[in-house]
Amino acid sequence: MGEQSLGCNFSVIIAPIELKGNFSSVSGLGSEIEFEEYREGGNYTCPILLPKGVKYNNIILQRGTMSFEPLSIWYTSVLSGIHQRYPMIITMMNEKQTPIKIWTVMGAMPIKIDYSEMNAMSGSVSITSIELIHSEIINIM
Repeated sequence: MGEQSLGCNFSVIIAPIELKGNFSSVSGLGSEIEFEEYREGGNYTCPILLPKGVKYNNIILQRGTMSFEPLSIWYTSVLSGIHQRYPMIITMMNEKQTPIKIWTVMGAMPIKIDYSEMNAMSGSVSITSIELIHSEIINIM
């Protein structure tokens, strides 16, 4: 049986934008095979499913808001028309900071940025979320 990990964080490296940081939450590391349904004449009970391709989810990275955030600078450059796509490496780390799972994401580019509610009276940490599109996820470990 595989090791169950509690208290994980995620290291994300995107070399061209000089991002090497830890994130508290990563989502969207999934994919789905899309199929086209074909009904063969005379076969009325079960259609033939022909694979069309792979559909990947958008990746969402979350961490506490920082004063200098390379991901928001990258997002701003995309807004201005510079559509640079970069590979990134996402590593799930256990509580001892040992890598337990690694993904390489190809052709990533930010498409959305969101800052959580900022309330000076609440004492809570402000969270920055950034959503990225990409072309492929490769499960390394």
